[in-house]
Amino acid sequence: MKRNIFLLILSFLLIGKMYAQVQEDHWTPDGATGSAIAMFWCEVFIDDETQTSGDIEVAEFVDGSCRQTTRVRGYYNVPFYRAMLNGQYDGAGHTITFKCYDHATGTEFDACPYTYTTTGATDQIGSAVAPVELRFTSPAPEYPWSVNPNQWQNNSFVIARVQTNGIDITDGTNWEVGAFCGNQCRGLCNMENGWVASSSTPYTYYMMMMVYGNEGDQLTFNLYDKANEEVYGTCDVTLTYTEEGHGDFWNPIILNFRAVESFTLDIIGYGGNNNRYYLIASPIGEISPASVNQMLSNEYDLFYFDQAAEDCLEWINYKGEDGNYNLEAGKGYLYANSNNVTLTFTGYPGSNGEVVLTKCASNTAAFPGWNLVGNPFGRTAYLNRPFYIMNGNGDEIILSERNYVNKMEGVFVVADYDGEVMTFGTTVPAKSKQLVLNIGQNNNVIDRTAISFDEGNVLPKFQLNENSTKLYIPQDDKDFAVVSAKADMGEMPINFKAAEDGVYTLSLGTEEVDFNYLHLIDNQTGEDVDLFMVPSYTFNALTTDAANRFKLVFAADNGADDNFVFQNNGNWIVNNDGKATLQIVDVTGHIVSNEQIEGGHSLNFKPAAGVYMFRLINGNNVKVQKVVIR
Repeated sequence: MKRNIFLLILSFLLIGKMYAQVQEDHWTPDGATGSAIAMFWCEVFIDDETQTSGDIEVAEFVDGSCRQTTRVRGYYNVPFYRAMLNGQYDGAGHTITFKCYDHATGTEFDACPYTYTTTGATDQIGSAVAPVELRFTSPAPEYPWSVNPNQWQNNSFVIARVQTNGIDITDGTNWEVGAFCGNQCRGLCNMENGWVASSSTPYTYYMMMMVYGNEGDQLTFNLYDKANEEVYGTCDVTLTYTEEGHGDFWNPIILNFRAVESFTLDIIGYGGNNNRYYLIASPIGEISPASVNQMLSNEYDLFYFDQAAEDCLEWINYKGEDGNYNLEAGKGYLYANSNNVTLTFTGYPGSNGEVVLTKCASNTAAFPGWNLVGNPFGRTAYLNRPFYIMNGNGDEIILSERNYVNKMEGVFVVADYDGEVMTFGTTVPAKSKQLVLNIGQNNNVIDRTAISFDEGNVLPKFQLNENSTKLYIPQDDKDFAVVSAKADMGEMPINFKAAEDGVYTLSLGTEEVDFNYLHLIDNQTGEDVDLFMVPSYTFNALTTDAANRFKLVFAADNGADDNFVFQNNGNWIVNNDGKATLQIVDVTGHIVSNEQIEGGHSLNFKPAAGVYMFRLINGNNVKVQKVVIR
């Protein structure tokens, strides 16, 4: 048996030598010798098809230097074809790579992903019956592309929505899509001639392409950018040709072409202050922190929040025993650096907005269901649920009053159940109707809470440091950051707990609900603040103060005509039914008049020029009218 193998190898060497004498090779070996040989039995594939032509040349390279070249040839009467290569080298640790050239077409193919590391001894890799597979792919043909449908008998349609880095093409003028089988163009579609899926601008273009081929052909796609005269990125979709076609107008194929991009994030160093943290996210599908420029420079902290841990609150330190993880799209991380740095992510941006959330099964978990997630895209994303962000100082995690997540930003959300799929969107959703209250100190927002008037928007209170100052809404002996309410509820308790004695400011944030009455009541001092007139309230607080400090009183606008005050001959006429309280408030929030009236009323009111609010309170019905006196 050994003798037969020896004769077989010898015959291949002799045939290869004679073959090379009559055919000129594409590569020239450098003539290097060594004490060891790596001998390869290879089967050559181009675009997943086995090559049988003697026009196919394969070359072996050691550390980038050509050591031997040969042609594909048949193995006696057995219907399969092989290439045999044996390059010489000295020592272990050298990298052997392979290249392929088609003399019939003059095509040099893209590099083979298979490599081999030398051991320092003579090795035989593969055999005549079990060869190493060397797989090459055809380079895309130069633009302009052309189709010759006469070469193929069959045709079908591919209907697709075309994207670049996850963004729909909305201007079809400068784009053309080509379908290819290897380096053969099987179909073309100028996006300008595609089907417009929406009549309003910007348009969304659907591609309708006739594709020619044979059953089972593997189709890949290229996108040409005519404005920049270049092929745009790569498409990760491969289709198998069928006469039935792919996609329809209701369920189109998504062809997403991705190009390498760079994304930067400026980080302010903490210096002597260890509280400058960031919640970050990778816009690249998966990337090693070592590949992110400056991420591991200086003194740094990088933590992954393992929400699947038993206690639902475990930080995995990248520098610890469980560290050395890659950054994944859709996950968030806690990061800090001692110096000012600019993190640079380079690669293909993500296009999948779905994130799977986890929730602890433990009944004793302090924060079951909390997930640190990240914007997976290279652009702004949107969430239709409440979430937490890092504050501007990098020392507190606070409720967000916005519905968008910046690129490269991480946020905290809570899972309703284990395995819940949450989606980052790329289109702007409708804003939730909510009232937001901020608590701050020295012009810095420390914490916030919100009352939502949309169904289902509820969010428990979450703070990494339980001793932090917090503003929250109590319900059923639990602290909430966001609660759901109806506009006619009338009032809501707002609790406050100071981490240190000092002066604090409570202010009105985003106001997305129509109200005509919104007051903050300080239960400790009795102060009544009209948040429409004075949208902030500054107060002293001690750590020993009772938590149930405030109450928010509100009344929704019922949409009726609220003009109930008219001037007649210098007097103010108030239209009213029944008993009511009439208040007049100046622009500073000072009540200049407060009286009980019954029925229609004539008021002798002669104030200085300015803006005043007339407020008529009749039980839960509150009307407010602004009056300008000149």
